[in-house]
Amino acid sequence: MLTHLNAQNQPTMVDVSAKSTTARRAKAQAQIQLPEALRAYLQGEEVWLKKGPVFQTAIIAGTMAVKKTAEAIPFCHTIPIESCRLAVHLNPQLLATVTCEVKTTGKTGVEMEALHGATIAALTIYDMCKAVSPDMVIGEVRLLEKSGGKSDLHQRPVYGLVLTGGQSKRMQRDKALLNYQGQPHARYLYYLLEQYCEKVYLSARPQQWQGTALETLPMLLDPAESQGPITGIYQALQTHPEVNWLVLACDLAYVQAPVLEKLLAQHDPTKVATCYQNSEQAFPEALCALYTPQALEVFEQALAQEQYCPVKILQRVPCQLVPPDHPQDIANINTPQAYEQAIHDLRNG
Repeated sequence: MLTHLNAQNQPTMVDVSAKSTTARRAKAQAQIQLPEALRAYLQGEEVWLKKGPVFQTAIIAGTMAVKKTAEAIPFCHTIPIESCRLAVHLNPQLLATVTCEVKTTGKTGVEMEALHGATIAALTIYDMCKAVSPDMVIGEVRLLEKSGGKSDLHQRPVYGLVLTGGQSKRMQRDKALLNYQGQPHARYLYYLLEQYCEKVYLSARPQQWQGTALETLPMLLDPAESQGPITGIYQALQTHPEVNWLVLACDLAYVQAPVLEKLLAQHDPTKVATCYQNSEQAFPEALCALYTPQALEVFEQALAQEQYCPVKILQRVPCQLVPPDHPQDIANINTPQAYEQAIHDLRNG
């Protein structure tokens, strides 16, 4: 049924007078691919032109657009905006992703406000940059999530990430290539994650797996200066900020399907992450965890403060902690002695 048509088939605004007043939230994104010509104008994660800072200006324009949605789209209700947050993230390939989150308390949702804000921000980026090069493409514009009212959209896609970018100094050989299950372990974890995730990537250093059994797998490459596992997780959150990321370290020798299924079953979408809990010291196991999009801002703030330990970062934010059925399930195998023990355990069930 088309709700913007009345009984006489004439256009009309939807009557929301009988609806309940609830807290409502929506988050949308728009993407714009910038040309290589703009790389020369990058300063950090901002593009600086004679007109001014591009992304900062886009955020202002998107915020103004949110507040004026009812003036631009005929049948949108005028809604009091209680919160509006825009962000622009630029990946190494110069793909800019605008996210716009809007909140209100009312009788109708704010998804159009979020979509309008993200779209106008992307158009503003185009407008400011076209003098340098018009070779830009505004791509996917879509609603990521909404809540409030009858139809909550809490479900997000789940992508998988296998962290393989470490130096393996204690093991004295590449942990990702160790054979626990009849194949290089990073490949085993990749196919395990593929059962539960829409897409899966290896996090790796440039050229790290060239000429190995892993070179054909999809990868997210760490920048030249890596700060350890946080770099790979942050790169994933930046590349696809709209999804949940199921992250595994490549030294988790004992992980099998039930371990992932328990983590997914206890996922709390309101928390920054759902993690297994260390059995001895009760800290969150940050490298066997499901991260929500909220983690991007948390990691950005940590990196700005030069804090690089994912465990310490998660200890300061809301997380869903899941006790493992067996402590061994999430044991990290980092030394030759531990490797031999894991091989013995796995071969003997």
